[in-house]
Amino acid sequence: MNARAALRSSILASVSASMAATLVVEERLRTVDDARRDRYVRTWAKIALRTLGVEVAHVGEIPPVQGPRLVVANHRSTLDILLMLATFGGHLLAKGEMEHWPIAGTLAKMAGTLFVDRADAQSGATAIRAMKEKLEKGRLVGVFPEGTTFVGDEVRPFHAGAFMAIARVRGEVLPVGLAYASEDSHYREEPIDEHYARVAGAHKTHVALSIGTPIAAKGAIAALAETSRGAVQDQVHRARAWLGR
Repeated sequence: MNARAALRSSILASVSASMAATLVVEERLRTVDDARRDRYVRTWAKIALRTLGVEVAHVGEIPPVQGPRLVVANHRSTLDILLMLATFGGHLLAKGEMEHWPIAGTLAKMAGTLFVDRADAQSGATAIRAMKEKLEKGRLVGVFPEGTTFVGDEVRPFHAGAFMAIARVRGEVLPVGLAYASEDSHYREEPIDEHYARVAGAHKTHVALSIGTPIAAKGAIAALAETSRGAVQDQVHRARAWLGR
C-alpha cells in the first residue's frame, strides 16, 4: 500500500469510527428512523468517496418515486457500494462475503445491507423475503443482479431472483449504469486488500453514474430481468459517452 492509500485509509477509518459512534449514541438516546439513518449513511458514503479521491458525474436525474422501487446496476468495483449508498440511500442486496470487506463492508452493514449467499437456496429465499418486507415499507432496495464484479462495459446476464420481490409488490425497477474512466478501478479475481489498495492509492478516480427511466415490474420474472439488463446496458453506454466527452 502506497503512502496515499495509507493516509486515505487512516482518515476514512477515523471518520467511519466517529460517525458510527455518533449513530450508536443517538440510537441509545432516541429512536432513529429510516430517514435519519439514511442521512447518516449517505453522508458517510459521500465523505468516503471524497476521501478516496473519487469524482462522480451524475448523468440524469433521480425520477420521483411512484411506489416500491428496486435500483439495479452493473457491478465493477467495491466503490459501487459507496456510489449506490451516496446517491440513493436505502438498502443493498449484496453477496455474503462483502460483509467482511474493509471499509465498504462496514458501510454496508451500517446501511442495513441484506447479505445473501447465492449458492444457498435458503439464503436466497430469506433475502427475497427481506427485500419484500423493506419494499412494502417504502424502503428503496439496490441490487447488482450480475451477482459479482466484472471488468469492462458489457453487462452480463442478470440473476432473475433479484426481481421476485419487486414483482410481488408491483413496484418499479430503476436502471443505473456505472462507467469508470480507468479499468484499474475494477475488482478482478484478486484479494480484496489488493483491490482496495489500488483504488485508494489512485490520484483520482473518475466515474459516471447514469440514471434511466423506471420500468414497471410486471410480467414474467425472466423477461423483467432481461428488460432491466438491457436498460442498464443502455445507461452504461450513456455513462461511458459522458466520460468520453
